[in-house]
Amino acid sequence: MPTYDYRCESGHTFDAFASIAERHSPRLCSCGKVAALVILRAPGVWGDLPGYQSPVDGRWVEGRRQRNYDLARSGSRPYEGFEQEHKEMVRRQQNNENELDKAIDDAVERTLTEMTL
Repeated sequence: MPTYDYRCESGHTFDAFASIAERHSPRLCSCGKVAALVILRAPGVWGDLPGYQSPVDGRWVEGRRQRNYDLARSGSRPYEGFEQEHKEMVRRQQNNENELDKAIDDAVERTLTEMTL
């Protein structure tokens, strides 16, 4: 996806990723003001992912397609950033607590049933 340069009303410039169709959409600057597309240089285009060694089995992974295959083969999922990862961790902890609570409730119910027999 290309990167484009934007300038806000205060004169701050920054670059941002945008599809070609959305490049003229206004962006919000870090100062809070609206920024518009400006042509400072040709849009930057990023290539495929650089190669890396798989942390699972040490195989060389080159590009997005092999990365997706490596993740699927190892049963992994991509890292989604701290906020998303934290939400996922909290969700999993809540599910584990709910399962544990249910198991405890079931055990107590069985014990009470056996004691009354």
